[in-house]
Amino acid sequence: MRIPHLSSFLAYSVIGTITLMPLLVLPAMIGVLVDNAGMSDSTAGWSASVGFLASAIAGLMMSLRIHHLDLRRVAVVTLLLAIVADLASAATAGDSMMFFVARALSGIGLGAAYVAAVSSFARFDGFERGFGIFVMMQFIVSGLGLYVVPVYADQIGARGLFFAFALLDMLALVMTRALPTERASGELGSDGVSELKVLLTASALLAIIGFAIFEAANNAQFTYVERFGVALNIPDEEIGFSLLIASFMGIPGAFAIVLFGQRFGTLLPLLFGIAIAVVGLLVLINATTYPAYFFGSCCLGFSWAFCLPFIQTLLTVIDRKGSAIAAGTAFSTFGSAFGPGVAALVVAGGHYDHVFLLSIGLFAVTVVAFVLAARMRRVAS
Repeated sequence: MRIPHLSSFLAYSVIGTITLMPLLVLPAMIGVLVDNAGMSDSTAGWSASVGFLASAIAGLMMSLRIHHLDLRRVAVVTLLLAIVADLASAATAGDSMMFFVARALSGIGLGAAYVAAVSSFARFDGFERGFGIFVMMQFIVSGLGLYVVPVYADQIGARGLFFAFALLDMLALVMTRALPTERASGELGSDGVSELKVLLTASALLAIIGFAIFEAANNAQFTYVERFGVALNIPDEEIGFSLLIASFMGIPGAFAIVLFGQRFGTLLPLLFGIAIAVVGLLVLINATTYPAYFFGSCCLGFSWAFCLPFIQTLLTVIDRKGSAIAAGTAFSTFGSAFGPGVAALVVAGGHYDHVFLLSIGLFAVTVVAFVLAARMRRVAS
């Protein structure tokens, strides 16, 4: 199977994966902040939400001008900001006020660079396979990070973790040479349709909202799934192994779209993937043993990776110039901020089952949004 533009897709995937690192290792990062920086579960969760919220705002501002931006220049400037902010995070871990400021600045830089990378996929044919490669890379890196960080948390520490983030930002900065410099308004031709007009269509709005709630549901459970394993008295090595395999389950999940493309459309695969996530959450709610924890985590890893390329493809089809995928990415980051924040409220007292029930409710809303988006798109066409 030949994948066109493979080298470009790989470069964009590296940049996008690095700029997602605080999300990809989120439960491990929460564990390090709690165990090695003296933060409470709730404070650590809110520090993650601050970074994600800043990313979302940066991405949303970009989506309103995405047709006219030099994506390479944007990524270079914002990655430089992220490097400085992640180094500041390493220096201030445990100092809540300065640390929160540093995480917000890092979020701005990483969020803008992430949108630049993701929007670049839309410039090429075969973008759905590019998204599949991107998601596979995310889950490989996430699995490795979720295994290494909990096992070696005491040696790495909070300072070491954020210093590693800064080094990865530098690698992404080197890779920005592969990003396009042409503005989409000139490259793909101007048809007089503004970014805002595209984003205000019913199908685009519903798909964007669905993406945001989907990410909120996943990040709510993802924030505390490592802590839930600790509460079950599962050894750190077994928790790390479970999260590693759960992330690696994302590889066959994401590969589905690489193999089949859009042969089955987007809605039916999304409903199938979300159903698997709900099964995993129900297993976790009732889990008392390691095998149940392992199985539920694997369901969630497969589902997340399976659904993401189909959601990204749906948004790219709405606007090949990138405004819908840029806005969807931004709003999904709002969801990433909202999920851990709300989960931090309901987890008080160690009620991890409340977090999993929250995720199930959010997935139900996601299904409604995607079903309505598909219906509105059929009506518009």
